[in-house]
Amino acid sequence: MVDLKRWADRLLRRSGARPSSGSEPPAPRPTAGPVDPSSDPTAARLAALTEEGRHAEALALVESELARLEQEDDPSPVLLRQLQMSAGRAGAISLHLRALRRRLEIFPDDPSLLRQLRTQEGRWRETDPSWLPTIEPAVLGSLPTRPRHSEPTGRVLHLVKIGMPQRQSGYSMRTMYTLTGELRAGLSPVAVTALDFPHTVGVLDAPPVDEVGGVRYVHLLRDEIPSSEPWDAYLDAYATALAPVVAAEDPDLIHVHSGNRGYEAALVALAVGRALDLPVVYEVRGFFESLWSSDTAWAEQAEVYRRRHAQEARCMREAAAVVTLSESMKDDIVGRGIPAEHVHVVPNGVDPTVFVPRERDDELTARLGLEDRFVFGYVSNLDHYREGQELLVDAAVELRRRGVPATALIVGDGNRRELLEAHAREVGAGDAVHFTGKVPHTEVGDYYAQLDVFVIPRIDERAARLVTPLKPYEAMALSVPLVVSDLPALREITGDGERGETFTTGDARSLADVLQRLHEDPERRARHAATAREWVVTERDWARNGERYGAIYSSVLTPSS
Repeated sequence: MVDLKRWADRLLRRSGARPSSGSEPPAPRPTAGPVDPSSDPTAARLAALTEEGRHAEALALVESELARLEQEDDPSPVLLRQLQMSAGRAGAISLHLRALRRRLEIFPDDPSLLRQLRTQEGRWRETDPSWLPTIEPAVLGSLPTRPRHSEPTGRVLHLVKIGMPQRQSGYSMRTMYTLTGELRAGLSPVAVTALDFPHTVGVLDAPPVDEVGGVRYVHLLRDEIPSSEPWDAYLDAYATALAPVVAAEDPDLIHVHSGNRGYEAALVALAVGRALDLPVVYEVRGFFESLWSSDTAWAEQAEVYRRRHAQEARCMREAAAVVTLSESMKDDIVGRGIPAEHVHVVPNGVDPTVFVPRERDDELTARLGLEDRFVFGYVSNLDHYREGQELLVDAAVELRRRGVPATALIVGDGNRRELLEAHAREVGAGDAVHFTGKVPHTEVGDYYAQLDVFVIPRIDERAARLVTPLKPYEAMALSVPLVVSDLPALREITGDGERGETFTTGDARSLADVLQRLHEDPERRARHAATAREWVVTERDWARNGERYGAIYSSVLTPSS
């Protein structure tokens, strides 16, 4: 922590003044306001390296310049600010903190810098391998002590970041099907959503408890959400709010599912589990440690990546069991040093009674302007660059250039929709691309039925290489032929060509080649669709997952001697 009094007194002594006794108000100090890096040659060079994504070179310069400026009595504020910014952009969290603290030595009363420091210290603490969230002492002292159940009750508390009906996504759909599957398997699940959800998605009138598919979803709501709340402070508040709810529900165990950054929800669950003497099962739904940056070439080389990766592994080790979605994900987890017998695969799936093949709705076809078109596309939210939907636009343009009457149908909404629409305009896609925006969940099947081919165009990024998404299973159940990027997790779904086809990741022409072949060969499309439907209904029915979870819980609650 920064000792501002010591730094202020030292700066006063440098100027020949005496430290303030407190009897007179100190003179106002300058603040570290916006500065132009072009006014300092080294700062300008560093800014250029950062903008060009040359982070290794930038960090070498940050290291040497920071070491020098830490010894100077009157360092350049312009250069110091750029050192901090470049370190932050490169995910060098320790260098970022060093530069920020040096700036605070010069501007100890700057409120913006003080807020930045508290934020960065929170990020550092959250990735500290010895840290867990703290439950407020008054709440901790009021929690009932209870003996372990002599026999499992079947009560399971699921800690999830979001839930239906306020947020519809692959994550919330898996949660819904997992919990209803457990209910059918004779368990008694209850879900608790992350602190402040659904206020965080703009739903301000949600009740404290929802019911979805016969399962209660409890929301941890605060009357007021602090602005710019540091990550560690948020997790302290999260654990404090969660602990009495867990105590009241009295489950056999806590089953925590990946949070926004992955491990942060697991840290909360481990803290509460420790306080209440409950085992924790950690479901790793994705590898989020590389998602701090869209610069995929650098994201996995940064210090922040290494710290997040290590914290994930720590949570996996401390959990009583780890659940994940695919064999490729299990292999990665085992590669982190987690024993294979500690890791269980419960794959994504479908409800075959809901996702039933249907005829194309001609009225919807006409409304979308898709008559006499070869339609390929994507159905999901448009929130993450990892999904690579730009490739659908580029492939549609290429197919039109070749004379194929193709249209890319992109179904869904999200924070990248405007970027994707701008890209379509830039490449002159015209009516070769159709964006539907958000559609009601009850109508999603009708939009799938518009597709001749469903495409998963994910880019080559860590999570995309390892994590199996939910949507391709839905397409397969609906008998829509599947084409995917040739990434390991996606090839696992298509059976390396048995249940679908692949194209070279990131290559729009390769995607266009595969789509053109399928356009010209309807029988091939039909074979893929039939094989995929048979496999997904047999092997990926959500109903089977309830039994899988029950077996995992039993192994945790009654470990072999």
